[in-house]
Amino acid sequence: MRASREMTAWHIALGLLLAPASSLQSAALGAEAQSPRFVQLFTTVSETEQNAIGSVPEIHKTAEQGDANAEYKLGLVYDVGVGARQDLAQAALWYQRAADQGHLAAQFNLGLMYASGRGVPQDLVQAHMWLNLAAAGSQAAARGERDLVAKKMTRSQLGEAVRLAREWQPKAAGQ
Repeated sequence: MRASREMTAWHIALGLLLAPASSLQSAALGAEAQSPRFVQLFTTVSETEQNAIGSVPEIHKTAEQGDANAEYKLGLVYDVGVGARQDLAQAALWYQRAADQGHLAAQFNLGLMYASGRGVPQDLVQAHMWLNLAAAGSQAAARGERDLVAKKMTRSQLGEAVRLAREWQPKAAGQ
């Protein structure tokens, strides 16, 4: 029973973190389901998928070995405090490790963290770069979030962000 509740909480957390921040804000403010920005936050997953998620100690061990998916999951754990105490600095660290390897969802979440200053100092150049990389990799909500960040940037900041995204190369695990 306890494991089932933890898995449900885990999946709710995953849904919340994969939804774009602007959609979450709309939902929190009572947006109607017909709104184009509304996101379905809850999903049903199979038992196989639930078992694939693993326990936090297992995820941590795999993340320490440089597995980008485990690094991303550990970032989620620390981001929402499901399975461990919420620690936004740790979330950003694990998202950064996964994002450096090209993990699209980690790039997206890291970009959102830089955009809002959650767990990291606010940095619109880094936010735009990571959201741009996620958008280039077809992360659905990244394009819109990147464009929102761009509206807050100077021309030189935007140029720097685009240059960094063009020069970015994925790192090998453990680098």
